[in-house]
Amino acid sequence: MRALLAVAIGILVAFFVGSVIGTQMVLSSVEKMGLAVSWGMRWSSSWRDIVGLSASLLPLMAIALAPAWLLLVWLDRRSVLNINAAICAICGGLCVGLLHPLLNMAFGVDVFAPARSWSGLLWQAAAGAFGGWAMASLWRNRENAASNR
Repeated sequence: MRALLAVAIGILVAFFVGSVIGTQMVLSSVEKMGLAVSWGMRWSSSWRDIVGLSASLLPLMAIALAPAWLLLVWLDRRSVLNINAAICAICGGLCVGLLHPLLNMAFGVDVFAPARSWSGLLWQAAAGAFGGWAMASLWRNRENAASNR
């Protein structure tokens, strides 16, 4: 149960960070076109995108991240691999970084517009890495708390 909770929270963190970064990249492009974008617009757009993308980007991130992170947890429990935040972050970054190009290859469309550019794709991978760091932190903290009892 601990593993599922840690993975679920890691996915939510990756989704939240990826959504906010994506929104801010789009709004930055709007600003470069000469239109003013206030902080209030940035805030409200980010929240609307989080809600709107929860039906598309969130499940895609869950499909990409959950199997890989659960495999890492399984390997950690079997003492095959001692996972840490760096391993989970690299895994999360790779999974999300590969998700967008693979979806483009499979369907011929960019599912998430901010990931069309290299910088956008790298920022999305960073969101996956941040989610991996959060997942590993929760996994390790709960595991350490259980062993201290």
